[in-house]
Amino acid sequence: MTTHPARTPSDTRAPETKLTLSRGHVLVFEHARDVPMELWDRGFSDSWKDFQYYDLIEQTMRCGFEYRYLLVLDENEWPLALQPLLLASQDLAISAGARVARLVAKLRTQWPRFLKSRVALAGCLVGDGKMGTLESDEIATPLVAEAVEKYAGRVGIRLVGFKDFPARTRSAFSSLNQAGYVRVTGFPPLILDLNFASFEEYAMKQLSRATRKNLRRKFRAADGASPAISFEVWTDAEQIIDEIYPLYLAVAETSAIQFEIFTREYFLEAGRSAPGKFRYFIWRQSSRAVAFSFCTIWDGTLYDNDIGLDYSVAYELNLYYVTFRDLLNWAVANGLRRYACAPFNYDPKLRLRLQLQPVDIYVKHTSVWLNPLIKLFAWHFEPTRTEPALRQRLHLLR
Repeated sequence: MTTHPARTPSDTRAPETKLTLSRGHVLVFEHARDVPMELWDRGFSDSWKDFQYYDLIEQTMRCGFEYRYLLVLDENEWPLALQPLLLASQDLAISAGARVARLVAKLRTQWPRFLKSRVALAGCLVGDGKMGTLESDEIATPLVAEAVEKYAGRVGIRLVGFKDFPARTRSAFSSLNQAGYVRVTGFPPLILDLNFASFEEYAMKQLSRATRKNLRRKFRAADGASPAISFEVWTDAEQIIDEIYPLYLAVAETSAIQFEIFTREYFLEAGRSAPGKFRYFIWRQSSRAVAFSFCTIWDGTLYDNDIGLDYSVAYELNLYYVTFRDLLNWAVANGLRRYACAPFNYDPKLRLRLQLQPVDIYVKHTSVWLNPLIKLFAWHFEPTRTEPALRQRLHLLR
């Protein structure tokens, strides 16, 4: 895959279309590279998911997805927000509970497209979303929502939403409730403050006695393995992609909930597009890679994005816990202040005292007849209801 240099404002392209809003208008760009770079810099400077990341996703995750970028301007042509938009066909029952899933499966024997729909989602394909606000969120949000709905209608999409926005934006997003959106909780990522000097100190200060005993047993099995397990850190994937990608697929394709699976090109292009921003951690037994973690480093935080495991030895060697220990020790040794990880596998993460970071999903059907049904039944499809480790914590997420 060809690596493209980042565009500058002088080589941006004209927008795909321009739509009039109640107070201003929206310019719709087909590619991240078409948007003036200074708008990316202004709107996404406080997030590691910046222009480079959205461009990376767009270039490497094309199958089944389309991307648009909405630049919302007020009546005076002043830019208010840059909002990435994802267009996709979505199985709305993908995270439904077992009873609902069985009912849906039965109904689909007669109506194969039941609860499958084209959707327009503001946010990011994977993980938490962000509105690239150039002014205040409160001012921008109603116009961004109007822009999303208007563009979705133009391309024949009636179901719209805002995907996985941090709960701290609820006040700014209150206008969405007034505009007919229903809010449900998404799968939350987790975070751990690295306020300790080593994994051993963290375990003593933050973990229960039973958890520490369990971890010691697991580490004895791993550390006593023959051949011994070694640990490597890479800044690009050029030489290791054939080893790490099968490990990633082994985990991604056996997940209880199937979402987007990253392409081989995604891992290759990440290191090329943003040198120094990403790390590829590999654990080997002898010369064979048995575990892999793909991480981002930004603003003092190690983001543990994706894991890969060789399941022929993963449980015997307790590789999940080995990767967690080694990543924390590496982060502390390199002066990082936080460890953040992606959703799922909640039970061990919560026992390891990682803190949930609630995220919200806002959904609306633009039909005035169907939207009341969406609002009535949305909670049946709330993702967190299907996760046993989160059920008792739903009040903290809502």
